[in-house]
Amino acid sequence: MKRLLLIAALTLAAPAAAQDTAKTDEALIVGLTQDVIHITSNFTGAEFVVYGTVEAPDAFVGAAERDIVIVVRGPETPTTVRKLGRVSGVWLNADAVTFQDVPGFYFLASTAPLDGVAAPAVLRRKGIGLANMVWRGPERRDIGDFQKALIRNRTGAKLFVEQEGAVEMNGASLFQTRIFMPANVPVGDYRVEAYLFRNGQEMSAYSATLVIDKLGIERTLFNFANRQSALYAFAAIVIAVLMGLGAAFVFRERD
Repeated sequence: MKRLLLIAALTLAAPAAAQDTAKTDEALIVGLTQDVIHITSNFTGAEFVVYGTVEAPDAFVGAAERDIVIVVRGPETPTTVRKLGRVSGVWLNADAVTFQDVPGFYFLASTAPLDGVAAPAVLRRKGIGLANMVWRGPERRDIGDFQKALIRNRTGAKLFVEQEGAVEMNGASLFQTRIFMPANVPVGDYRVEAYLFRNGQEMSAYSATLVIDKLGIERTLFNFANRQSALYAFAAIVIAVLMGLGAAFVFRERD
């Protein structure tokens, strides 16, 4: 009964999916348990499920040869990576590289290790996998070292996640995976992508939008800081000065 309900729900959701099925009779029908996530004062992270089915004339034919890859990425912004160096015995920012269009969050889940899903050239063209992402930056020999440092830092902050084998198959065609987004996930628009591979070839693809937004006082402060940054900075300085004066007054009264 659950299987029938899932297939019915996916069929109803199909028109909203952006798909590429020209190459094959197999098509991905994908759904999200939520496509809008609100950040409030008690936000500690969010979890949602990407689920779907492979629609084919005979779902069982060649099922063992299928691989599913799910990618969630965004929002993309310029990002500067700085390299420390010793100057006169003091550690300072000695060098920096700015990359364009770097996602603030990147999550990947797959049914199998990526090196067995598709050729490196295919994965690199789609930006599938941390090792296959390419960001625009200056032309220099050590550009790869800066990119590795950026990936390492965001992986440590749980903003870049790669989970090979985390897409669960239920039978020949149903699949799902859970995505956890930490509390420090940036606000903005995200792309949820699903890919169907067979014997290393891309057979079908899907994409949809996920929105993360702030609510309440968080939204008000966020808009104020972004739309009137100079006034926001001035207000922050005034508040800090007033708090300092208040603390000084309290301690003087105690003395």
